[in-house]
Amino acid sequence: MPKATRTRDEIQMEINNYRQLLNQTDYKALKHADGVLSDEDYAETLEQRESFRLRINECEAELAALPEEGIA
Repeated sequence: MPKATRTRDEIQMEINNYRQLLNQTDYKALKHADGVLSDEDYAETLEQRESFRLRINECEAELAALPEEGIA
């Protein structure tokens, strides 16, 4: 859920944190794509990655809804 009155920097920091979490699970996605990791073994990671992407999208929408900086 979006937090009230967050700054651009706070929102961007959250986006960066979720992107880092995605990067940390990339190796599992690659193993799954190569057939080394089964669907069953990858299921939890897949759910996590989907949730990370959803949160990134929510944060990006929150950023887009903020007024432009420097406009009074």
